[in-house]
Amino acid sequence: MQNRLNNQAGIAIGPILFVVAILAILATAIAAGSSTFATNASQETNRTNAGSMLQIGSSLKMGFDRLIALGNPIANVDINASNTTSNNAIFSPTGGGLVPPSTALSNAPGTDNWIYTWGNINGLGTTNNERLALLKVTPGVCDQINTQGGITYTLAAIDFGGFSNTVNLANAGSWPSALNQKLVGCFQSSGTGVVGNYFFQVLAVQ
Repeated sequence: MQNRLNNQAGIAIGPILFVVAILAILATAIAAGSSTFATNASQETNRTNAGSMLQIGSSLKMGFDRLIALGNPIANVDINASNTTSNNAIFSPTGGGLVPPSTALSNAPGTDNWIYTWGNINGLGTTNNERLALLKVTPGVCDQINTQGGITYTLAAIDFGGFSNTVNLANAGSWPSALNQKLVGCFQSSGTGVVGNYFFQVLAVQ
């Protein structure tokens, strides 16, 4: 009788071990699938956000172009988000006709702000500075901005100084050659107070 019970126990354990092995394989497959899905979702988010940033940049340039067409010199165009009434203001209904762009797609929404400054882009116009719009973005979005702009460029930190609304982009001689003659793209900054990846849109060429 005892031998019979032992034989039955051995027979029962076999299918159980088989089921456990199958469940382990399924768990591994599900985990791998979840990881792949998360990676693909992140890449798709970067692509979508980069496309939106390019659209925002294009809109800013159109508003600036409108003011230039109305006879405003480049240096006289007002890009102050608080000025919504002057005829030479890009964010005025009677000026550029735009509303200040959101920072929702920035690296740190609510903390990062749009920067409207000047800087020389190699291969554009003269040696005079171009009018630029900049916003700090994530590395993934930065890469996608360049990819969608047809730019092949591996991000590398360059010190362009502590640029701001009142301080120009410095060290133009270090401008990445892959971004020469580009009206839009993304670069990596190591300047004081502006460390990170920055989307740029050239608003006006001089």
